[in-house]
Amino acid sequence: MRLLDRLSRPRRGNRLAFVFYATDEDYAVAVLVFVRILQELGIRKDADVVALHLPLNASIVEKMRRLGIRTRLVAPVPGVKVWHYRHCLVKLRVLTLTEYERVLFVDADAIPLRSLDDILSLPLSGPIAAPRAYWLKQPAWTSALLLLRPSMALWARAKRHFGMASRHNFFDMDIVNLEFGKEIESLPSTVFCLNTELEAASPSGLFADPLEAYSRISVVHFSAVGKPWTYPTAEVRGLRPDAHPLFYEIWDKWRRTRDEVLA
Repeated sequence: MRLLDRLSRPRRGNRLAFVFYATDEDYAVAVLVFVRILQELGIRKDADVVALHLPLNASIVEKMRRLGIRTRLVAPVPGVKVWHYRHCLVKLRVLTLTEYERVLFVDADAIPLRSLDDILSLPLSGPIAAPRAYWLKQPAWTSALLLLRPSMALWARAKRHFGMASRHNFFDMDIVNLEFGKEIESLPSTVFCLNTELEAASPSGLFADPLEAYSRISVVHFSAVGKPWTYPTAEVRGLRPDAHPLFYEIWDKWRRTRDEVLA
C-alpha cells in the first residue's frame, strides 16, 4: 500500500476525526498551527486528524504528515466568483468522510484556546450541530465549526446548491443554513467566537468582559483586521491601538507557533 493511501485511511478502530481544509499554502500553514496548538492543549488518541486539501507544495504536505495529520487530496468543486472565497465549497467535502461516525470540522484561520475533545463528544441527535452566527440576524449558524455525522446523503443535499453558488456567490455558510437550517442543533455559545470580541478594550458584543471570553471560549476565529499571517503583531497594534491586550496575545501566539512549525 502506498504511503498516501495509508495516510488517507482512518486508523484501525478510529471512528472519530478532527477535520480541516486547505486550498492554498497560507491555509495549509494555518492547519499546521491549529493542530500544533491543539496537540499542546491535549487531543484524544482515538480520533484522527484529517486535512482535506487541493494541490499544495509537497514540503507543506510532508510537514502535515510529520505532525500526525492524515492528508487527503480532493478535487475542487465549482467555485464562486469572489476570488478570496473561490474554493470555499471544498469545505463541504467533510460531509463525504463516511469512514468516520462523527467529525468535528474547524476552519483553520482560527486558534484553539482549550482542548476540543469535549465538543467532539457532545450529544448529536441530528446530522449537524454548529454554533450560532451570533453576529447575524437569527436564526443563523456559522460553518466555521461543524459537528456532524458524515453521509453521502448529506453531501448530495449540499451539492445540489453548487450551481447557484457559482452563479450568485452563494457561499458554504449560505448552503449550510439554507439546506440544513431546520435540522441544525445549536452548540453552546462558549464553543466559538470571533476575535472581534477582543477588538476593543471594553466591547459590547457576545461577552461584556474580554477576560470572560478568554476563559470560556474554545475556538477564536480571526476576523478583525485580517488573518494572522497578513500582519506582524506590531503592525496590528498600530491598526487596533485600543484593542484588549488579549487581542494581541492571541495574534502573537499564532505567529510564534507558525514560526515553530515552519522551522
